[in-house]
Amino acid sequence: MAARSAHASIDTARGSREARDSRELTLVVPYAAGGPLDRSARKLAQETAGLGTIRVLNMTGEGGGTGAAMVARAGGRDPMLLMGAVGTHAILPQLNPQLPYDPLRDFVPLVLVGRMPHVLIMRSELAQQWRINTPGDLLRFMAKNRQPLRYASGGKGSVGHLAGKLFQSLTQVPLQHLPFGGARPALSAVLEGSADLMFDNLGSTLPHYQAGRLKAIGVTWREPVAQLPGVPSLNDSVPGMHMATWFGLFATAGIADPLAQRWTGALAQALQQPEMQQYLDAMGVLRMNLRRQEFARFVQDEHRYYGQLIQSGRLPPD
Repeated sequence: MAARSAHASIDTARGSREARDSRELTLVVPYAAGGPLDRSARKLAQETAGLGTIRVLNMTGEGGGTGAAMVARAGGRDPMLLMGAVGTHAILPQLNPQLPYDPLRDFVPLVLVGRMPHVLIMRSELAQQWRINTPGDLLRFMAKNRQPLRYASGGKGSVGHLAGKLFQSLTQVPLQHLPFGGARPALSAVLEGSADLMFDNLGSTLPHYQAGRLKAIGVTWREPVAQLPGVPSLNDSVPGMHMATWFGLFATAGIADPLAQRWTGALAQALQQPEMQQYLDAMGVLRMNLRRQEFARFVQDEHRYYGQLIQSGRLPPD
């Protein structure tokens, strides 16, 4: 009888695990479809084995805060995945203490996918008209023409917004911030001529740069990047001008640790597949291999860095 009971318990546990494995898992992307985070999430959902069906859900709003809050509220019994980023976990919480989630307590960091520098871009025709090829050319033009140039961003609290504010603080040149409801309409404004500049992520910039529509002035990275040969680091001419987007996978806090470990293993294995790595490389993602505790420390460091930057008073008001 005891043996039969034990066998029945094992069968029940196995059945529960199989039911959970076959259940659809939701991966929330808190940004609009079509961007690098969305594309990475969808490719990763296709490449990940052993977790059943992964449904990618775009939940936009509040600069990423709406989607992040949705995952935070899911609870440990029905956890979700979040493609979190520097905005959701380092910048927004510093700008808005009233966010309905705590970036450090309400999530379990699983895997850091990678980082992407931002690129200071202009429409190619405008750069040619103003004879701007380098950061030095831009600074001289802005010093001579004191009318503030218009820089577009994906909205208040986005990396592009903070990059513009940091650039303005370090160079003491005037800029006019034009916030949009996402990076894609902001980029459209640059391409159409209703904005002069933008600090956009490398993944979004690359196709337009390669097609000749955009001029890349410099990257917000400590050194140049291979995808933009000949484009210098802004840090060389504007010391301290380094800032990047990063993004990775988080689970809802309260998830059982064995399940978190299994999700981490499956996702990390998918990220190591050659096809997945080539896909990320083509978008300009600088791959990183940080999991669980290492990723958690990384998030804490970024949260602290942006907190110090925002609270230091170094960033001018819009």
